[in-house]
Amino acid sequence: MLDDVSGDPARKKPVLRTAEERAAIVAESYKAGQTVAGVSRRHGIVASQLSSWRSAARAKRSDFGRGSQFSEVVIVPGPAEPAVPHDGVEISVGPVVIRLSKSTPATRIVDIAQRLAKQG
Repeated sequence: MLDDVSGDPARKKPVLRTAEERAAIVAESYKAGQTVAGVSRRHGIVASQLSSWRSAARAKRSDFGRGSQFSEVVIVPGPAEPAVPHDGVEISVGPVVIRLSKSTPATRIVDIAQRLAKQG
């Protein structure tokens, strides 16, 4: 996909970015404290282009299952047993324990279970 460079007269040629580069820029734009305008400026693209990439990524994710969303992942070395009781949903696969809040939509839990089933 070509970058829309109409906002930067210093750039003569559009830049062709790989899908991986676009995905990394989109992911960066979702990080806490980041804005579409700031991320797009840092990467030399106009904000509307990044917004289009974000929309396309959301549409692509919805193809894999309704309720897909970004989630924070924390990897903690040591025993899988929680130090504090967890009142949400837990999915255990071998040494991996996935803990979700009580408010996690059922469609999201089903999506995770189906993906884990495909892995194993």
